[in-house]
Amino acid sequence: MVRETTAGEDWPAVGTAITERMRRRRMTQQGLAAASGVSVATLRELQRGTSSRRAQDATLTAIARALGWPEDHLLTVLLGERPDEVPLRPLPVDQQILEVLLRIERGVAEIGAQLRQPAYARPTVAAGHDSGPDPAAQ
Repeated sequence: MVRETTAGEDWPAVGTAITERMRRRRMTQQGLAAASGVSVATLRELQRGTSSRRAQDATLTAIARALGWPEDHLLTVLLGERPDEVPLRPLPVDQQILEVLLRIERGVAEIGAQLRQPAYARPTVAAGHDSGPDPAAQ
């Protein structure tokens, strides 16, 4: 999956390009990993741009494709060239669905964390608001 870096390759520029494109697309590392088939660990390493090992061209191609760029975009950045900026294309429907599901999953995890808090630490319903049937009225 990775090999030694070669002189003249600009890995920090690749990391910056990936990070900026993810930000513009509001894409998470998990979303990009799912769309590209590249592990989150590899994406993290590429985004840092500090690794002494280099990703295979096929990995960069898969990431570029998942980010809506031409397949050679990240290779062009890597070699220090300035590729033409590619406008954002709509995400494929399945990727949009995945992003929504990931946001829902995060929300459910936050709710679960709140429910695991002791009862005395949870927010209470304000007085005067209906919180259900009154057991005394039955």
